[in-house]
Amino acid sequence: MITFTKKYHEPIQEGKITLMFRPWDTLKVLRGKIYRAYNLGLIKVLDVDFKKISDITLEEVKQCGYRDMDEFREDYGKIAKRKVDFETERAVRIEFGYIGEDIENYKKAMGDVKDSEIFTIKEKLLKLEQKGRKQWAIKALMMLRKREYVLPKDMEKPLKMPPEAVKKNMKKLKTLNLIMSNNRMGYSITPLGMKILKSLNKV
Repeated sequence: MITFTKKYHEPIQEGKITLMFRPWDTLKVLRGKIYRAYNLGLIKVLDVDFKKISDITLEEVKQCGYRDMDEFREDYGKIAKRKVDFETERAVRIEFGYIGEDIENYKKAMGDVKDSEIFTIKEKLLKLEQKGRKQWAIKALMMLRKREYVLPKDMEKPLKMPPEAVKKNMKKLKTLNLIMSNNRMGYSITPLGMKILKSLNKV
């Protein structure tokens, strides 16, 4: 089981932390697999490989939730529970995405839902369309369908929304398990999102 210090739980859940380094001799996790993080929930490994510790960048350190390299090294040493040679040793670099506290959330996002649930989700999506003056929800899903990932800033102009509105509205789609988010790469549509578009004859 993977563990994180409690102070990092909320940033992970919000998608602000999407990277970790571990002092392992072997790759104990596999790309594309889902793992339970202690007292946190489920995470999906997006990429995993070895990397020399001395080659780790400040950008990567910040992606892990640390302020600077010193804080990273201090915490890495605590995780290793031994003296670490930061010049010669290598670490396991794991890029991940937070799924949720429940496997059911993941199953839904992957499209494992009943026809009655499809109908309910579709109704909720159409209500989002009707609430505002702009019909943005289906347009956003169709935009994500065409590309693997879309950054929030690249959605502002097509959706005619300011940054905060994009973030707020994407959160609504995420609640319906129609999209997933990665702090570095942006938003992506889920298989459930694709299934909903198909049911609306938008695919």
